[in-house]
Amino acid sequence: SGEARRTLSRLPYPRYYLDFETINFAVPRWRGTRPYQQVPFQWSLHIEGRGGELESRAHLDLSGDHPTRSLADALLDAIGPVGPVFMYTSFERTCLRTLAASCPDLATGLAAIEARLVDLHPIAKSSYYHPDMHGSWSIKALLPTIAPELDYTALDGVADGVAAQQAYMEAIATATPAERREHLRAGLLAYCGMDTAAMVAVARDLQGA
Repeated sequence: SGEARRTLSRLPYPRYYLDFETINFAVPRWRGTRPYQQVPFQWSLHIEGRGGELESRAHLDLSGDHPTRSLADALLDAIGPVGPVFMYTSFERTCLRTLAASCPDLATGLAAIEARLVDLHPIAKSSYYHPDMHGSWSIKALLPTIAPELDYTALDGVADGVAAQQAYMEAIATATPAERREHLRAGLLAYCGMDTAAMVAVARDLQGA
């Protein structure tokens, strides 16, 4: 729609597209966490330049240690000082606040990123619909109608958030062989990267690019 096009076209470059994956252990694994608390262990970032060029960044901590410090450090290094940070629904805001609570010395920088968040979900919901979405505006319902070449069903092993949690738990288990761990790492990186690639496709379509 014209409103979505105007909203998005006003935003500067570079543009960042951010997605987190989280784990929620029933029995807390790390000091300072609660039962079933969503703890980020991975992020994916697509960075879009003014000319449409894309750079992909990612961080996945499979050490088995509390992952928030390494995720926060890497994210602050990856996201520059200006430009919108796109998310799809408010989950990424919650994840940034979790990182900030876990790493108080990094809270100011993480709050600055949070202040730049732009949620694509309400923009899409107010301006786009396709019958194949069957009433759902989830990124997985939206994507096949915009960019069918980005196919979650083609991903090997990790194709949804539950599978990502299961892959993470297996990957950090000490009994998991190194070769299997690397296979799980590749699957997790591909899945989370698909989420941010999907956001790029959605934003470009809504802007009419």
